[in-house]
Order: sequence, then C-alpha cells, then structure tokens
Amino acid sequence: MILGIGVDIIEIGRLQKAIERWGEDFLNHVFTPEEIRWAKKYKFPYPHYAGRFAAKEAIFKALGEGQASWKDIEIQNSPAGRPECTYRKNGFQNNILLTISHSKDYAVAQAIVTE
Repeated sequence: MILGIGVDIIEIGRLQKAIERWGEDFLNHVFTPEEIRWAKKYKFPYPHYAGRFAAKEAIFKALGEGQASWKDIEIQNSPAGRPECTYRKNGFQNNILLTISHSKDYAVAQAIVTE
C-alpha cells in the first residue's frame, strides 16, 4: 500500500553555487559524511550532490511530516547502482522506494513510501 509520493527537481548550477558559496558548512549540514565521500570521488560532483538533494526533498514530501532533518536520510547506491535510502528515525517500519536522474542542467528524484 502506498502511503506517500514525493518528487523534486533542482537546477544543478543552483546547488553548485550554494556549495561554492558556503563550502563544507553547506555540505555538512545537508549530507552525511558517506554521501560527501561518494560525490567527491567524481571529477564533477555537483550532479551527484544535486541528485541526492532532490532525493531528500522528495522523501520529505513522501513522508508528509515536517520532523525529518537532512541527515536523518542517507542516500546510497546498491552494488548494482540503484539508489537506496536509509531513514534514521526510530520506529520507522515502512519502505522508501527511490529513483534519481540527472541531465546536464537538472537533477530529479521521486520517492514512494510503502507499507
């Protein structure tokens, strides 16, 4: 049973400007250490940051609660490359299905919360 759906799109350049302006403070506020390590392994990490940013926003919308913080959610990739979410809220028993895509200028993500 579907409990919530969320979608988000972001301009990669907008996120790049935020990272360039606020640097590590911004990264450490929004992303977990593992997410930062993962993105930094790429020559141009901004699409990867933007995809995870959009994913977190989509998850916030799908959860429908205003109590989750940026670091309550961690986005990883399965060995096959599929994005997966860990939601660190005590008592959370549901599943979060996630997809992320990006082009040259935009990143988009969709999240579905199921029982």
